[in-house]
Amino acid sequence: MKIVINDANILIDLVKLELLEAFSKLNFDLHTTDFVIEELNDKQREPITELSVLKKLGIIETITIEDFQGINTILENSSGLSFEDCSVWYYSKKLSGVLLTGDGKLRKQASKDNLEVRGIIYLFDEFLRQELITFEEGVEKIKQLSLLNNRLPKKEIDKRIDFWNQNKYVG
Repeated sequence: MKIVINDANILIDLVKLELLEAFSKLNFDLHTTDFVIEELNDKQREPITELSVLKKLGIIETITIEDFQGINTILENSSGLSFEDCSVWYYSKKLSGVLLTGDGKLRKQASKDNLEVRGIIYLFDEFLRQELITFEEGVEKIKQLSLLNNRLPKKEIDKRIDFWNQNKYVG
């Protein structure tokens, strides 16, 4: 099963879009870090912590000096990233997982480190492929997402809306 390490911005968007249930049913081994959980406000943290209690989302706790040093090494060698960002990068690399983020700086720098990096649009594609939402729900939710986040690639969103309105998968 594919290991996926989630950054805060992905989890926050999923909470706002009310897609945590679909997210929890993905056929992936889903994780985030304790540092990401601490970044969330109470309203965001509560439903995400519930996923952890239900064993749908693993929260990786950094307890060894080796792991702290690994995160710090990435932090020292990166530009403009937070410790939390570096924690998801570190564990994606350590666990040979996919890094899921909407942060452009993190995406660019982690990709140069030969990590597979994906964003929330990838999750939408997977929700549909794994039949966790309908095409109609996909269109509705991706339109909501584009209103929440104007940094997303408009061309990719429009392409999906066109395909999904015809009940077709992208790619």
